[in-house]
Amino acid sequence: MLFLLVIIGSVFSIAIGRFETVNKADEAAQARLISEKVASTIEEVYSGGEGHEIKIEMPPDIKGSNYDVSVNQSGVLIRVGGWRGYSYSFFKKISNYDLTQEKVTMHSNKKYTVKNVKDGKINKVIIF
Repeated sequence: MLFLLVIIGSVFSIAIGRFETVNKADEAAQARLISEKVASTIEEVYSGGEGHEIKIEMPPDIKGSNYDVSVNQSGVLIRVGGWRGYSYSFFKKISNYDLTQEKVTMHSNKKYTVKNVKDGKINKVIIF
């Protein structure tokens, strides 16, 4: 009976470990989808030309964890639960609404507008 309890305990422990691994993998996959969504939105807005804009809504959380997304000229970085993910983008100017920043942080559960604007001779993608 003692041997049976030890085996059941071991199997249960392994099953819990596998379940946690699956949850972490799902969290990482969802984070990657969000970063890819933001990066592809930026690419679409930039290629759409001056005045093209898209509204994007950030999910409230990823598997119960808060996250933030940092966007700069070379890509999109997402941080969630100690994990980081990066989606690369072709070099382009990124700014906030005031055109004073070269990095924009997007937060969970917020709505943003991504717009292509002309700034002098170059186009910039602004996020507000």
